[in-house]
Amino acid sequence: MTERFPLAYIFPLRILCGVILLLEGWSKLQGDWLHGTPLATSLGNWLAANKPYGFFLPMVRLAYAHPKIFGSLVTIGELAVGLSLILGVLTRIGAALGALMLFSFALGSGQGLVPPGNALLMGAICVLFVVAPPGRFLGVDSALRNRLPRWMV
Repeated sequence: MTERFPLAYIFPLRILCGVILLLEGWSKLQGDWLHGTPLATSLGNWLAANKPYGFFLPMVRLAYAHPKIFGSLVTIGELAVGLSLILGVLTRIGAALGALMLFSFALGSGQGLVPPGNALLMGAICVLFVVAPPGRFLGVDSALRNRLPRWMV
């Protein structure tokens, strides 16, 4: 292996994060998130409690105004990123989109550095996956490595 950092070390973390996101996406798919009602309820509660960070408030208001679109994006995003990480397919792209999505959850919910909530931690792990692409170890990315640009795999 010519990698500077043995990617086998982060393989279990890749699978764990993928499973968590896949299960979260699946529960949202079963829980009517495509219709937007649960998202609108969550966003309404966050707005009523003044939880979102001030600079992120316009994004939360936009999502609150269009819950079907954003509920679908969240559901499909969690499923897609979860599958990307589990299968090791285009993990850098999947992890970058996952980090964007998870940091958005953290900023929208006003999540700090202390529990509850794991969106900040999961987002940071996704950033790690962008830097050290774990899909090259026991993933489809190892087969795509010579066929696609390095920034993708």
